[in-house]
Amino acid sequence: MNNSSIPDEKIASLVQQHLVDGSENDNLIIDEATRNSPPILETEIPVPYHLPGAAITHDIYTHANSLVMASSPSARRTKSMTNLKDVPPAISSSNSVNEFENLDKPGGFRRFHVHQQHKLAQKHQEIDESSAFQELFRPDSVCSSTRTNYQTTGLSPKINHFDSKPTRHFLEYLAIASYMNQFAGEDLSDTEEDEEDEESTALLPTQQKAHKKKEVKSKKANVVKTIFLLFKAFIGSGILFLPKAFSNGGLLFSIVTMWFMGGISLYCFLLLLDCKEHLTGSYGDMGGHLYGHWMRRVVLFSIAISQMGFMCGGSIFIVENITEAVRALSNNQIHLNNAVVFVMLAILLIPLVLIRNIAKLSPTALLSDALIVGGLIALLAFDCIEIFKQGEPQTGPGIHWIFNSAHYSVFIGTAVYSFEGIGLIIPIRDSMEKPEKFPAVLTFVMILVASTLCAVGTLGYVAFGENIKTVALLNLPPGIIPNSVQLGYAIAVLLSNALTLFPTIRIIEQALFGERTGKHNMGIKWQKNALRASVVIVGTLVAWAGANDLDKFISLIGSVCCCPLSLIFPPLFHLALPSTKGTKKIIDIILIGFGSAVMLFTFYNTSKQWATVG
Repeated sequence: MNNSSIPDEKIASLVQQHLVDGSENDNLIIDEATRNSPPILETEIPVPYHLPGAAITHDIYTHANSLVMASSPSARRTKSMTNLKDVPPAISSSNSVNEFENLDKPGGFRRFHVHQQHKLAQKHQEIDESSAFQELFRPDSVCSSTRTNYQTTGLSPKINHFDSKPTRHFLEYLAIASYMNQFAGEDLSDTEEDEEDEESTALLPTQQKAHKKKEVKSKKANVVKTIFLLFKAFIGSGILFLPKAFSNGGLLFSIVTMWFMGGISLYCFLLLLDCKEHLTGSYGDMGGHLYGHWMRRVVLFSIAISQMGFMCGGSIFIVENITEAVRALSNNQIHLNNAVVFVMLAILLIPLVLIRNIAKLSPTALLSDALIVGGLIALLAFDCIEIFKQGEPQTGPGIHWIFNSAHYSVFIGTAVYSFEGIGLIIPIRDSMEKPEKFPAVLTFVMILVASTLCAVGTLGYVAFGENIKTVALLNLPPGIIPNSVQLGYAIAVLLSNALTLFPTIRIIEQALFGERTGKHNMGIKWQKNALRASVVIVGTLVAWAGANDLDKFISLIGSVCCCPLSLIFPPLFHLALPSTKGTKKIIDIILIGFGSAVMLFTFYNTSKQWATVG
């Protein structure tokens, strides 16, 4: 479809769906049926001067009216003061006259404001949302993007075969987007509790508002902050599984494979960033633009499953650390039952996942980061002490220095699990002050992460050999400091689990509830609370079922959950771009085949070994 092929009449009809016609107050809340039905172009659209921001949107209404008058003969008439009759009052109610008459009384404006806010809340509560499963996860809306160029790129694969042609004006761009229905926004935010009642806001401006504009720029991350954010995205509980993973793969094979998987993952991340330069929106949005809405569903499903898998792995890690720490601190007098600890863990996690505003979890995230860094430093220190405790370097028993042919497939899945941080690549890139520097920063961080992972895996395996435990912290000697490190790291992972589950919970909520909010409906709110608690319970049960073979469980998560997001989807999306030709296209096809082969190979072999052991 060519941009110029859209007639002005069609543009005016489509654009008018996005404008407030001002016929009555109820137009402030437009239902889906009205939004999807084309308006009748008989009269020009009145500018809603009674609404906030009318001065900003005035030009849009004026331009739309020019298109209406150009396309509809009945609308061509001379403007006069009689047009003011078409503009309805801002508030229409049975006692509106009395309300306006009381505005000059003391406190009249405040009472008027409270009354209108109450009516608006009632209107929100009366909205009958359509079934969310028809749109899946979220109705199409404006996608988040830092780019605002009015071109057809990213709207649909049907438009010009992705030829990027500038539109004549903003209204034509809006018409194309509406016509193709490709504003597939992906917003996992939950606004049920993060919006305060406006009545609690002071009438007079405070000094805080004066500083808001100055603080906007400071919210963007500089290079140093971006490095820390990326490093934290890749370093979590997974790093503590690497010494055992190196035991499964063999030392040399594990080191080479870790660097190889790190390089492949980095290249796939860069492919995703290249897609971001051509398409707007989030990870799921790009899949929807390129392959249709079904691909967006697949991406969101993969994100939900992977985050659930990380929560399950973290839960097993917590249980094993707490059980071992309590046993050591009690001098083998107290032996906790794993099932009891899992139940206690779920009870502690449920209140955290009931927090709607993710910003309120930021203090727990900072504490979690501090405990993780402290735990890693202590682990490396004790590994070095174990190696040099006799003065000369000594290694653990039964080390496979080259290759372990028996369990190497388990290591491959764990290696993929270790580099799973792709879910935060796009958000961190969009939050950076200078996004053009992000590829170089990402490359540096990936080298740093690969070095850290190899160091932890190598030192732990060399220090303890075949006696290495699945969780590296369990090899620490008994004592107050080592046991405190175990408990501290367990607390850190527990606090991180609430953040880990947040995307999964929001995706499921949007699939089941759509845009229905519990802010003004306690029934919906408690249904969502029950759903959040159910997600925690299901994840805890899955973790309990896989607790006996943690290394194989982590490998399965890496193969099934992480491979599609990290190794398959990025080259698959990049392959569909019109700029992908020649060698780039061949490389993308090879990467898709490689990622699929790794996923199937590790899943089959790990499942086979698990079944044999069972």
